[in-house]
Amino acid sequence: MPDTRLTSKNSRYHALLCIGVLIYAASLLVRLGKLLIDPSLVRDAALYLNWINSWVETGDFYFLVLGKAPLVPPVSLWSIKTLMEFTGIDAEIAGRTLSLFLGSLIPVIGFFFALRFTRNIRVSLVSALLLIVHPRLVEFSVQPIRENWYIIFNAALVFVLCEAVRKSTVLKWGACGGFLALSAFSRFEALEFFPIAAMILLFLFIFKKISLKEMLQSGMAFCLTFGATALLVLWSVDFDCRFFSRIRLFAGWLFRIKL
Repeated sequence: MPDTRLTSKNSRYHALLCIGVLIYAASLLVRLGKLLIDPSLVRDAALYLNWINSWVETGDFYFLVLGKAPLVPPVSLWSIKTLMEFTGIDAEIAGRTLSLFLGSLIPVIGFFFALRFTRNIRVSLVSALLLIVHPRLVEFSVQPIRENWYIIFNAALVFVLCEAVRKSTVLKWGACGGFLALSAFSRFEALEFFPIAAMILLFLFIFKKISLKEMLQSGMAFCLTFGATALLVLWSVDFDCRFFSRIRLFAGWLFRIKL
């Protein structure tokens, strides 16, 4: 008799892929409708677009850091600037395009996240529907603000972190470090996940879910991937030795004292 298990498994993957595409399409339509109804820019979005224009005009991210704001997470700004340079469109269109793309992905991630941990297609579809019509997420998705990048990278980080807890592997912990770096360079608040991930790894060892060797290997992969991704982000904004000379100035701004 022919083995139908592989065919059945492929059919499931194809069905889930089609559902994911439909969720994305529905999410994008809702967000486009919101954009047509209210195309105005919020204050933060206008501020970010001004920063990007300053970066494009001066060609120097450090002018942006010191001239406009003391410290700016560069991932969202750099991606908008890069799309502007590749396509020739202005900052607002580039920002709106990336925000719509990323914002529409959030319900898709929510669907697969729920499906992975509930194994119930109905619960997963309801989760996706809630994310599609969630007013705050829809509002974020039509504005070129860093929250879209922060949410998408945080969602990926939490998903991979949960997978690492279920079955700890060096590869999964390395992916956690990469997503954490991308999330942190979207909003620095994401650095709060660093001690959380360290405690989770320690608890896995304490409760004998992993060995000491596995804990050290996973921790090293996490830190190395975090560091490599952080350096890649800094390189994207023309990172050089000037960065270190700016630390004193940033500390002075942070504490409102002259160092």
